[in-house]
Amino acid sequence: MTRHHAPDELLLDYAAGALPEGPALAVALHVALDPGSRRLVHRLLGVGGALFHEDSGAADMGEAALEEALARLDDLPGDAGPVAPRARAGFEWAPAALRPYLAGKTWRRAFGGFEEIRLDLHGDPHRVVLLKLEPGQGLPPHRHVANEYAVVLQGGYTDNTGNYVVGDFAVGPGAQEHRPVADPGDPCIALIVLEKPIVLTGFRGRLFNGLLRRGWM
Repeated sequence: MTRHHAPDELLLDYAAGALPEGPALAVALHVALDPGSRRLVHRLLGVGGALFHEDSGAADMGEAALEEALARLDDLPGDAGPVAPRARAGFEWAPAALRPYLAGKTWRRAFGGFEEIRLDLHGDPHRVVLLKLEPGQGLPPHRHVANEYAVVLQGGYTDNTGNYVVGDFAVGPGAQEHRPVADPGDPCIALIVLEKPIVLTGFRGRLFNGLLRRGWM
C-alpha cells in the first residue's frame, strides 16, 4: 500500500500539464500505481475542465469532455503516443507510461556497483534514470542541491527519511545526507529524476563529484 504520496502542488501541476517531461513521467508512474493520487488527479482534471467550460458559457462539462480530460493521464508530454508497447521480458514491472522510454535499453553497471538505465528525454534538461539495487545494497552517501523525485517500481528501500515501497513517491531531502538501502526480497527498482547532479559526501565519493557534474558518471 502506498504510504508516501506526491505533494498536492505537484499533482496539480501535472494535471495542468505544467511539468517538464522528467517530473511529469515520475508523477505519471506514481499516479498509475497509487489509487489515491489517481483519484485526486481525476478530480483536478474534472474541476479544471468544468471551470474552463463555465468560462466558455457552458454550465456543464459533459461526459465526453470529461473523458477526454481523463485520457490525458495516459498521454505524457513528449511521448510517442498514448498506446504503449507491451512490456519486454524482464521489464514486466514497468507501467505503460514508462515502456516507450525502454526501447533498446539495457541495464548497465554504474559507479557504486548498482545497475542503471538512463532515459532519453525530449528537450528537458532533467536527468532521469532507473536504478536497480540488490537486497541490502545501498547507494553511496550523498545530498542534493536541487529537486529530486523518486518513484519505487519494484521492491523497496529505506533511508533516514523512511521506508518506501512500490508506488511510493519520494522528494529528495535536499542538503540532508542520505543513503537509500534496498529492502530484503525483490531487487529495488526506482525511477529517479534529478534537476542537478547529486553531491557525494563520503570520503572516496568526494573524489568523483567533478565527474558527476560533467555527466560522465
